[in-house]
Amino acid sequence: MSRVVPESWKPLLRQYLREKTGEERDRLSAGDFPCGQSVVIRFPDRSYVHFQYAFAIRDEQANEVAVFTEHCGYHVFPLGDTEVETLRSSGVELT
Repeated sequence: MSRVVPESWKPLLRQYLREKTGEERDRLSAGDFPCGQSVVIRFPDRSYVHFQYAFAIRDEQANEVAVFTEHCGYHVFPLGDTEVETLRSSGVELT
């Protein structure tokens, strides 16, 4: 588990935070993780991983998705045939 955001992901994280908070930063705080939101990653072999208090950012050029979690750092997965779903207590949004 890593808590230090790699340089290659900082521009996308900065953009995400600018859109969500209006702030120009590449460091996360507890308030960046919406209560009641989680991310599910489903793999082609039907296995999956579910992260609580998380959000996902896609990097289409690198064909990767990063999941940032409040308590478990960040995780990067290949996109390929992977499905990424953001779940919210008030509904479901595919990302």
